[in-house]
Amino acid sequence: MSLAEISLRQALLQRRTVRDFSNAAVPLQALQRLLWAAQGITGPDGNRTAPSAHAMHPLRLYVQAARVAGLDQGLYEIGVNDQSLRLLHGSDLRPALAAAAIDEQPWIGQAACIIVICADMVKPAQAFADQRPFGRRGVRYVYLEAGAAAQNLQLQAVAEGLGCVGVGGFNDEATADVLGLGIPLEPVMQLCIGYPAVSDPVVAD
Repeated sequence: MSLAEISLRQALLQRRTVRDFSNAAVPLQALQRLLWAAQGITGPDGNRTAPSAHAMHPLRLYVQAARVAGLDQGLYEIGVNDQSLRLLHGSDLRPALAAAAIDEQPWIGQAACIIVICADMVKPAQAFADQRPFGRRGVRYVYLEAGAAAQNLQLQAVAEGLGCVGVGGFNDEATADVLGLGIPLEPVMQLCIGYPAVSDPVVAD
């Protein structure tokens, strides 16, 4: 199913947080549509599916693939302009990401794949340094953009029949180390994705 087959209202009504995933693999084409929903380019001017303050587009996406049909297990960097998947290494980082989480979050280890939204926090902070609160306004804009991208992705997940849970509770430094992020990138949010464990799952919010 795609958003062309369900209305935006239907997607909003059906959006739930799913924390229990089956062992079914996610199709590669579905993953690609999720990535496009989050950061796809929508025209020749470079505009994207999520708004960005001053069109700076500081977000960068990574995917930890575990059960994606047609894609080898591993950590992938997503191309900024074409959503291409570049394999960084073939390890399963889900246990390490779970260990870097705050409290027990077993869905990190269960997910078929995890899309990690990261961001360049330095450039926006510098660009908006003259706006109050000084030094913090640019960072706020990054979080707003990441939230828009995450919501787009979650609505696309609904259209694909997939479950999704957003993870914001993690140790930033430890998570950056697991992903091998270098300055100025920082992890902002993880989205754990997979088919719900049951057809009518018990979900929260």
